[in-house]
Amino acid sequence: MKFLYQFSARDSFIHRLDPRSKLFFILCFLVASFLIPYPWIMPLIVIALIWGLGGISPREYLPFLLFLLPLMFAITLIHLLTDGPPYLQVQGVGLPLSAPGLENGLVVAFRLASMGIAFILFSMTTDPFDWGMAMYQSGLNYKVAFMFAFALRFFPLLQEELVIIRNALTARAYHAIGSKNPFTFLQGVAISIMPLGLGALRRSQDIALAMELRGFNYAEAMGVQRTVFRDIRLRRWDWAVMAVSVGFLLGVVALAISRGTFPAIATSWLIFLGLLAVLLAVVAWFISRAIKG
Repeated sequence: MKFLYQFSARDSFIHRLDPRSKLFFILCFLVASFLIPYPWIMPLIVIALIWGLGGISPREYLPFLLFLLPLMFAITLIHLLTDGPPYLQVQGVGLPLSAPGLENGLVVAFRLASMGIAFILFSMTTDPFDWGMAMYQSGLNYKVAFMFAFALRFFPLLQEELVIIRNALTARAYHAIGSKNPFTFLQGVAISIMPLGLGALRRSQDIALAMELRGFNYAEAMGVQRTVFRDIRLRRWDWAVMAVSVGFLLGVVALAISRGTFPAIATSWLIFLGLLAVLLAVVAWFISRAIKG
């Protein structure tokens, strides 16, 4: 079985793109999903791109789409019950149902769906090794680049470990993890947390040992240049995709301004975000220095 967010090998237009151009598109897409007046269009756009240009049918990530539905319903319901007037007049319902809450809840729910499905476009069409090599070619330290690549494999590995635990429990006549009862399912998840953590720790130790046996730190220790056997570079189509991404984002910004839906960001928030960016840059610099040292 194919796990969620696991790389799906194909020979398609999106698969052949450089990981950096795909990441740039995802960032522009996510910003646009928070600005466009019609956020329910964005999940349809990204699903069409994954299917049409990536060759990946929605059936491969259907469990994730089904998981989004109750989450989107819960978000909409919370806004429907907690936002203010005017209220909807629904016969037979004694609770006040907010009309603005219905609109706000749907907007938030579809934006959340856009974020999750957009990451599917990146993870299922990008080889983790290519992602790490692209970061290394961009100037990152090799260890940091490998960390990025391994992070893309971490979630499927956890799912694989959870499936092993579920099969072991099922063989012992304990079917809580596969139960449709949410309370029983949560009990099964609580029981699986400890072996899941221990299994992930054991797997990480095995990976660390395998890397050391294959001379992971040899280039830095000996002061030699690493040789990359894959041709990871930005090509004409990658630059074209990034140009289209910028054009799409600017079009969404113009549409939001013309419709009067462009959000007004307070000066205090801009200062906070600027300080946060500086802090993250300083932390990244110190981590890089520590790794190189």
